[in-house]
Order: sequence, then C-alpha cells, then structure tokens
Amino acid sequence: MNANAFPQVTFTPVPPTPFFDAWAGIANVYRDAMQSSAQQWITSSAGIIQEHTLRAFINASQACADALARNAMSQQQKSMERLVDANQKAVGLIGQAMTQAWMGTMRPAGRA
Repeated sequence: MNANAFPQVTFTPVPPTPFFDAWAGIANVYRDAMQSSAQQWITSSAGIIQEHTLRAFINASQACADALARNAMSQQQKSMERLVDANQKAVGLIGQAMTQAWMGTMRPAGRA
C-alpha cells in the first residue's frame, strides 16, 4: 500500500521572484510601523500612569499634611482650654482655702 494518496502529484518550490521579494518588503514595512506604534503606545501609557501616580501621591501627601496641621491646631486649642479650666479650678481652690483660713481667724475664741 502506498502512503501517498496522490503519488503522481509532486510539488516544486517556486523560485523567488521580484514580486515575492516585494511582498516580503511590504510585510517588513508594516511590521516595523506596528512595532514602532506599539512601543510608542506602551511608553506614552507608562508615562501617563507614572505622572498620575506621582500626582496622586503628592495630593495624598498634601492632604495628609493639611489634616495633621488641622488636628494639631485643634488639639492645641483643646489643651489650652483644659489648662485654662484647670487654672480656674486651682484659683477657686486657693480662694476657698484662703476664705476658710480667714474665716477661721475670725471665729470667737470660745468656738472651735
């Protein structure tokens, strides 16, 4: 049994022609253009991503710094309010102690 179904058919390679060479050149021109376009697209996209990432990082850093500054001012104000309140209470306690001491000196000798 013959392995070839069509033993009488033989293929002869076609010798290169100027037309065949032209098609290879045309394919190379398109390949180069597509490769250049893809490379430029990737490079420009990477630049855009990098720019936006950096911008987002800077904006986040500024927002964080602003929030920290507002928090510091708020905490400082609350701290001052607590100190003023403590100072008022201390003055009240001193006044009360002085009043009690003064009133103690004014009691009659027979009362204790």
